[in-house]
Amino acid sequence: MFLAKKFPYYTRIAYFYDVRSGIFFGIFNGLVVFFAPIIGRKMGATSLEVAVITAAPTACFLLTLIWAKLCGNGKKVLWVVFPTFFSRSLYLSVFFVKNPLIFTSIVVCAAVLESMAMPAYSSVMKEVYHENYRGKAMGYVRFFCNMSTVVASFAGGYLLDLGNGTFYRFIFPVGAVFGMTSSLLFRKIKIRRETKINALERLSVIINEFGKNNHLKYFTMSFFIAGFGYLIGVPLYPLFLVDELSLSNTIIGYLGSITALSGSISFFFWGHLIDRFKPLNLLKVIMLIAVAIPFLYAISHHIYPIFIASVISGVIMNGWDLCWYNHIIQEVKREHTPGIFGIQYSLIGIRGLTAPFIGTMLYQHIGMRLTLLISGCIIVTGAVLMLFCRKKAYAPKFQIATRGVQAD
Repeated sequence: MFLAKKFPYYTRIAYFYDVRSGIFFGIFNGLVVFFAPIIGRKMGATSLEVAVITAAPTACFLLTLIWAKLCGNGKKVLWVVFPTFFSRSLYLSVFFVKNPLIFTSIVVCAAVLESMAMPAYSSVMKEVYHENYRGKAMGYVRFFCNMSTVVASFAGGYLLDLGNGTFYRFIFPVGAVFGMTSSLLFRKIKIRRETKINALERLSVIINEFGKNNHLKYFTMSFFIAGFGYLIGVPLYPLFLVDELSLSNTIIGYLGSITALSGSISFFFWGHLIDRFKPLNLLKVIMLIAVAIPFLYAISHHIYPIFIASVISGVIMNGWDLCWYNHIIQEVKREHTPGIFGIQYSLIGIRGLTAPFIGTMLYQHIGMRLTLLISGCIIVTGAVLMLFCRKKAYAPKFQIATRGVQAD
């Protein structure tokens, strides 16, 4: 079931629970996360509030160094489960919400709680999946996650257009229940002989470890620039669909389904490519292709270029995420994984806290299309710098504490 037979037994158990959790998260993602900026805008949110909604998930990563320190010697699976459970439960309250400012506040609070899980999640992935199977396992999990997002966003777009645009009051709480179920399913993942990470007792140790790795520093700089350019355009995409093209929730849901479907298909080959080739080499190609997304929006006067951008986004942005994630995991020592990811997510938080608002300000002063062109040019800059990035010797491929994984 869920392609589990492609993995050895000690990997299969963790994978089975991971993929079930991913399916429920995909439904939550398709019903809630994808439509949050759209519903916010149609609820009457200003362009600044839309920027806050789109920026919140990444801006809150600024806190992950703190979360990395706190979760260092704790039960990492529980550090994933409880913050995400309470984060997703906040969307139950959307049933009572009609004010865009309150809606924006809910999204921000949910994002803060969700960010608490990220360093611990990185450690769980390193602990439960062997180096030889990690890319494939994570790819398959995200395939099933995206397939459920396809169905959820397709149905969600149609349902949100019912009831004079008030059905979000029912759809968002239903999506929240699926998200909460995802968190509870993830709790089934077990790690025996969980690593105690004494290095996280002081944040200076984490920063010192990061500073000694010149390859990782250059990679981080290049990745930061490209990601900054991409995030400049992110708050403009829902504004473009609603204000420029006047698309309905149903059509926007179709576009979301196309993105998720193309992403799902791509996970079949991203996992294999990452296990066969170096994730850094793949990421260089992905960044160059990513430039097409803001450029296609910038030249669009109808839905067809947006359709192409949606397909490209689904394929390469999933690869972007997986390649970055696996490169960092392979670059760092096991005991430093939460801390280094804390730094990486904090930098994502910095650009999430600044880039979307810069994009919104540029949009208000020079217009939508010119701002999207600037977004593309900054991505190009990061992609060119990434071409000169070199990797450190990859960690030896040895089995890590996964043979002890057992079901409840």
